[in-house]
Amino acid sequence: MPPPKIQRQRQGRTTSSLQKSTDIQRFMNTRSETSQQPSDESASTSNPTMADGEWRTVLSDSLKKTENTICARLITKIDDLRKDLNEVSDRVTGLEHTTQVHETQIQDDKNRHDDQIKKIQDAILLDRVYQRKYNLLLYGIPESREENAETCVRDFIHSKLGLDQAKVDAILFANVHRLPRVKKLPGTDNPIIMKFISYPMREEVFRLARQNGPKLRDMRVSLRSDLPPELKAIRGKLASKAYDIRKNQGHQTRITERGIAVTLEVRESSERPWKRVCLGDNP
Repeated sequence: MPPPKIQRQRQGRTTSSLQKSTDIQRFMNTRSETSQQPSDESASTSNPTMADGEWRTVLSDSLKKTENTICARLITKIDDLRKDLNEVSDRVTGLEHTTQVHETQIQDDKNRHDDQIKKIQDAILLDRVYQRKYNLLLYGIPESREENAETCVRDFIHSKLGLDQAKVDAILFANVHRLPRVKKLPGTDNPIIMKFISYPMREEVFRLARQNGPKLRDMRVSLRSDLPPELKAIRGKLASKAYDIRKNQGHQTRITERGIAVTLEVRESSERPWKRVCLGDNP
């Protein structure tokens, strides 16, 4: 056993060591608590139930900023699209105006060309009328195999129209013959076409035929000028209308031909003036 002095020294050292261990343990505990404190605060802040109002405010502000950014971009894009649309609309308006101007010019050119074509057609038709101006067509004369067409014509002019025989004998014809028709009705005779050498003599014969119009109609005989087919069609329609007017109303009628104009004229009696009647009119 060590001496008492040495024992007291050992006990003092042991007590000092225990005190130091205790102090070190306390220091370590203090550091541990200090190091754990931020994690506890972080845990407390990460808990939504602890700062719910603050997170709602932050989220609302973020959504508003995002919404404002998107709206600003959309407004800019819409403005750009509106500008583009206005430019396109202006271009379309300009193109429509240009197209309308071109259409007007085209229509004017078409009308002018149509007028020129109509004038040319009328000039050609008038020339065809003049080529036939020496001709007359005699309808309603019975046809026979061994007939002489010129003899039939001279006999008609003398016996039916009343022209003096000497004048009849003096008439000079370039040609007289039957004119075959493309569409001939059953029981009808082909007309006789006569071409006069003298136009004044042709006009005198035609005047006598107009004077004897009622008598010739009763005989179902007619003497007409030689017209191109298109004018003959018009004259045929006018002749049909004239027949209806004479039959239903008892008015006098006549068909006149001036150049390429074929017209129907009507009057109630010899004392009244002639009035022009169109196909669609009701005299």
